[in-house]
Amino acid sequence: MSNYDIQTIFQWLIPVAIIMTVVGFILGKRKTDKPILTALSLGISVFVPIVAIVYLIYLLNKPDRATAK
Repeated sequence: MSNYDIQTIFQWLIPVAIIMTVVGFILGKRKTDKPILTALSLGISVFVPIVAIVYLIYLLNKPDRATAK
């Protein structure tokens, strides 16, 4: 088993959560009507990696929303 302590895990997890939150906001603006909720849910889902990956794949495959011009 690997010998990682909690500090090392959080040093990687927090920056990844910030990056995923920004990616979630950008995708949320393009794909949904609630980008802040999308960003928060993707940022929080980083703590369960398989959920974050599945949610990110779902957002990437979702069609862009129609914008009124």
